[in-house]
Amino acid sequence: MEAQITARHFEANPALRDYASEKLSKLERYYNGIMEARVILSENGGPAAGKSAEIVVHVYQKTLSANSEGTSHEDAIDQCVKALRRQIKKYKSKLRSTDKDYLK
Repeated sequence: MEAQITARHFEANPALRDYASEKLSKLERYYNGIMEARVILSENGGPAAGKSAEIVVHVYQKTLSANSEGTSHEDAIDQCVKALRRQIKKYKSKLRSTDKDYLK
């Protein structure tokens, strides 16, 4: 899986980038057909304000995405990964179903 990590309005340290990459790689446990993933991290104002994360994952004929805010970027990433995990499981079950009309 190819992962792109972008930080808006701040400079993300290597530890944060590694954390995001590690969490994204865990999504491959549920579906190994993930072609590309993009993580966009941003800060909402000053240092006391919340941090947000957006993750967009491209799979076969579909784009899955999740947005989240938290007290830290790690919390926001965790919440996004949880949401994407649910979406991937649902997508995978539909992919295996006998009714293939949902792909159109």
